[in-house]
Amino acid sequence: MFILRYFLEEAEPISDSFDFLMVLYSIIVGIGMGQILMAVGQILQAEKVIRVYWIHTAWVLLILLSHILMWFGAWEYRAIETWNFYQFLSFLMVPALLYIASVIAFPDMSQERDFDLRDYYYTRYGWLHALLALVIALLSINEFIMLDHSVFVLQNAIKGLALLVLLIGFLSRQPKVHATQIVIIYGLLAFFAWDFRGIAG
Repeated sequence: MFILRYFLEEAEPISDSFDFLMVLYSIIVGIGMGQILMAVGQILQAEKVIRVYWIHTAWVLLILLSHILMWFGAWEYRAIETWNFYQFLSFLMVPALLYIASVIAFPDMSQERDFDLRDYYYTRYGWLHALLALVIALLSINEFIMLDHSVFVLQNAIKGLALLVLLIGFLSRQPKVHATQIVIIYGLLAFFAWDFRGIAG
């Protein structure tokens, strides 16, 4: 017991708080991406008829890219030395919401029937829009509270525009609206991909 207590008390920590918290964050990101990649693999292997839909495919790719960007952007939180439970919970909710979106993005491919992903998308698009809107809102709140980011920056203007576009898509079932919406959202995502380029430097 004395030897065990000695090692517990005297051994230096192998990582700081951020590294410790990023383990669980990375696991959630990994299983979210794995969910999407597994579903794509099932589609490619399926013997049943699966009719793909380009807007659905674009949304799936958007969620996958969002996982990568959120993981890469999480590096900015490394400057936080002391974390409390509520900060970590809020930090963790971003990949958790994206994971739920990853699950909803595809039907249960294990069912022995044909699938029309166009029909499926228009029965689930509300959830996808709501989840991504929550991700954007929570990300903004975390940056404001934990990183002391100013409210009046270009990033927040872009996020506000993204929320507006998501709201329009949430309220409309018109394919033309969703087609226009996905083009705009990809443009906004490209901005954030460019903006994140120097974070890990």
